[in-house]
Amino acid sequence: MLWFHTLVPTLLPFLILSNLLIAIDGIAYLTRFLYPVLHRLFGCSRNGCFCLAAGFLCGYPIGAKLAGDLVREGRITLEEGNYLLTFCNNASPAFLAGYCLTDSLKTPELLLPTLMLVYGVPLLLALFSRRGRSFENLTAENKTSRSQISFKIVDVCMMNGLESILKLGCYIILFSMLARLLIRIPCPSSSVTYLSVGLLEMTNGIALVTSDLSLPVLMRYLSVLCFLSFGGLSGAAQTESMILDSGLSFWNYLKAKLLTTAFVVCLATGYFILPGH
Repeated sequence: MLWFHTLVPTLLPFLILSNLLIAIDGIAYLTRFLYPVLHRLFGCSRNGCFCLAAGFLCGYPIGAKLAGDLVREGRITLEEGNYLLTFCNNASPAFLAGYCLTDSLKTPELLLPTLMLVYGVPLLLALFSRRGRSFENLTAENKTSRSQISFKIVDVCMMNGLESILKLGCYIILFSMLARLLIRIPCPSSSVTYLSVGLLEMTNGIALVTSDLSLPVLMRYLSVLCFLSFGGLSGAAQTESMILDSGLSFWNYLKAKLLTTAFVVCLATGYFILPGH
């Protein structure tokens, strides 16, 4: 139901449109205002700027899919693709603000610090990992000009989008079933169950840990931050499926996610145990 009611109506149109933009080399026109700022800060090319912005706005695993597609099409270099993959594949702000903070935790007042932690940490780590690199704007051989858009091209873009959204649905169903099995396994500590489920599938873990009102608010909040930052093994599997045959390194992505999660949880713990918080 999460897939049908949320992902299909929100992500499928974006997937089809982004495929079409890549096919006609139209991304640069959308990013001409973002490029001066993002290139100066993160060294991204024009096409890389689109991947960065969409990865932060649209949720898992859009950042990974765009990085993979752009590398396959020769729109960005493999080096830039691996660099972007380490920080541009994140939970969407709408999911964070709506489902996590408002519906589940009932703490919408924590929106600002949560946004700063979940999105600020990967951006800061990206600045450190950039190491002064600036990525060039590539002009791949145009397979299609903007004046030659045909129903055949649209059909290919639609089928690619449908394949991607179907994959996401299958992964969500598979890992949700595994999460339900984990819940039924007897465990002396409910916290271990919550952590295991959340690291397996993010949405199920958030729903489970926030429903236990016996846990301290800080513990529930830190758990949600952990699940959001890591994305769960379900998100990791979705990411790997999106970058197959692109040459991008899944293990570098996984290491970056674990590092980001550790920093987010540590910073949040330090912030909320300070006097006055």
